[in-house]
Amino acid sequence: MSLTGALSTAVSGLNASAVQFRIAANNIVNANTPNYQAKEVRTLSQIAGLEQGNHGAAVGGVTTTIVDGGDVNLASEFIDLTQAKISYTANAQVIATTEELVGSLLDVLG
Repeated sequence: MSLTGALSTAVSGLNASAVQFRIAANNIVNANTPNYQAKEVRTLSQIAGLEQGNHGAAVGGVTTTIVDGGDVNLASEFIDLTQAKISYTANAQVIATTEELVGSLLDVLG
């Protein structure tokens, strides 16, 4: 995987984590709102590689879909918040490591 692909995948993971966090927080805030339908975030991980319809460009990352989930379950929402935090932290670390790798590479070449 190229450095660009690694960064792109990590950024899509950051965005997916932010969506999951926002939806869980919104569900918690509206738990006592009459007739509120909780939302659920579904994620799809895409394998990085070549896609024929994309002129050979590397694709990959995480896409999200928001669907109606029924009643708010506070325990599940707090679990979602924790998962989003862990995922966000991991993707931020990928970006930091990639930045460090590029810096080392530039030091060697420079």
